[in-house]
Amino acid sequence: MEWQQLQTEQETLQGQLRNANRLREQRFLIEGQIEHAQQEITKHSTEHNQIRMKLDKLEGFSFMNMIRTWTGQQDDLRAEKIDKAAILELKIKEAEKMLKDLTFDFEQVNQKLKQINEKQLQEALNILHIKKKNYLQLHEPEVAHKIEQLANEEFITKQLISEIQEAEDAGDIALTKLGQAAASLHSASGYSTWDTFFGGGLIATHLKHDALDKTENYLHSAQIALQRFHNELLDVQDMSTKSLQIETDGFVKFADYFFDDIFSAWSVHSKISTAREQVSRVQDDVHNTVRRLQEKHNRALEYLETLKMEKKEILQL
Repeated sequence: MEWQQLQTEQETLQGQLRNANRLREQRFLIEGQIEHAQQEITKHSTEHNQIRMKLDKLEGFSFMNMIRTWTGQQDDLRAEKIDKAAILELKIKEAEKMLKDLTFDFEQVNQKLKQINEKQLQEALNILHIKKKNYLQLHEPEVAHKIEQLANEEFITKQLISEIQEAEDAGDIALTKLGQAAASLHSASGYSTWDTFFGGGLIATHLKHDALDKTENYLHSAQIALQRFHNELLDVQDMSTKSLQIETDGFVKFADYFFDDIFSAWSVHSKISTAREQVSRVQDDVHNTVRRLQEKHNRALEYLETLKMEKKEILQL
């Protein structure tokens, strides 16, 4: 009983220290993402202003503009630049929303870190290690090293199970948000036909813009949920045991592609169907990743039971 109590206390202390280390890693990761969002805002804002200046020139009088008008090129140029400006506007808005959400996540991580006294935890853990060493030398000197190895592997496996569960939860949230975005895109796609069949008008235009704004918000919710899922996957990927390896590289790369590309496809009514296809592909990817996590979860639980049985058999010798 005394050994089990010492082991439980050690796992608690190690878990708190591991959590502090994990939070530091999360903070560093989010810092990079915040910096990226700020760079995106600057880059897209600069490009947007340049396009606005070019559009102003197109509107102004010049002989070249007259020639373009005669040849029908000016409307094409305006349409192309307006399309690019619309894409950039969406990307700027999305980057600003991401910056706000990531800043909130960063502050939350900092608050959690402030509540952990790592020095005190490490001192308590050192004292506990001495107690465990003395206990094993007194009661089980011949198998002390093996028991300690099993205890450490058991702790790592429990931590891995906890990390996998957190990633699964984040994946489930991402799937929910993606489902909402997909449903909203489906609804929004119908609004692009209103001007043709119902003659447009202020009411139709307002409803259409309102629906598209809601869809944009749903897409952002999916985006930040995917970012958080991505971060949880990196936590899982950083952990492994002798018998369990977690591979998530494929999804991480796909997530980066989705973050950057979805708004290019979504910016114009005619491209909403493309955005729907992209969301569908991401849903499949997230679903498959969650399924793989569940498989790893089950394997980790089985491995944990094996470790417990092996340790129990040794202690009963």
